[in-house]
Amino acid sequence: MTENDIIRKIKEISLNSDHRFSFIAKYIIQNLAIIPDITITEMAEYTYTSVATINRFTKYLDLDGYKELIHVIKYFNYNLTGEEFLLNEQNNNSFMIKGYHNTVKTLHDTFRLVIKQKESFDEIITLIKKSRKIVVFAVGGTYNVAKDFQEKLLRLGFNIFAVNDFHSGYFLAKQLSPDDLAIFISYSGETLDLIKLAKICQDNRTPVAVICKNANNSLAAIANNAITISSNESIERLISTTSRFALLFALDMLYSSLLTTDMEQYHHILENTIINKF
Repeated sequence: MTENDIIRKIKEISLNSDHRFSFIAKYIIQNLAIIPDITITEMAEYTYTSVATINRFTKYLDLDGYKELIHVIKYFNYNLTGEEFLLNEQNNNSFMIKGYHNTVKTLHDTFRLVIKQKESFDEIITLIKKSRKIVVFAVGGTYNVAKDFQEKLLRLGFNIFAVNDFHSGYFLAKQLSPDDLAIFISYSGETLDLIKLAKICQDNRTPVAVICKNANNSLAAIANNAITISSNESIERLISTTSRFALLFALDMLYSSLLTTDMEQYHHILENTIINKF
């Protein structure tokens, strides 16, 4: 069978809910973009099966093993998006397909990073819950991410502000104390205004948390806790796409983790603060 024939067979299995490998096949078809980065152990975990079952699935497809399955999917992905993109870079569909695959991969990689940073997550959640005041600092388009996080926590009853200009940020940073929390959101971690504000917070002995691309930057060096995200965008990018999704996703996971610390209380608060649409 050719690579396309194998993918077609997996698709047929995924559509047959009675097939013993239906769930595995469905997961593969729905996540073709990220499968090449998933280990066989992770595949077993995500499909609620076992490594042995994944191996049986590959044998059913007449493949030598999981590595050959990955090879088939890589080949299929390349022919689906890569060649089309190379042949006509100005084709709108190609750009959309490439953007979709990049976004899915970014979110998947960020999720894997977040799992590895559980200790930092837990420490930041502890700081959020005990802080007298929380200020989220961001600039440019990233402020939209900060504002979304602020509104989520504001609804839960936290005393939280989001700020995107240096002067307002300066006034707030100067008033922060060790009983407060400063959160900085910056893809590069090298935004000069944010570094200046973080140093003020540091001088005030205010706990500093940073959400950024990697831990090797100026903001992360100041921070007490840093959460890193994944994105294939360069620091000198012309537009922000996957990086914005990754930042928003990381903060949403932080918010979700916060909710799990007291589901009953937060569920009651959320129900109590629903805005009637009609």
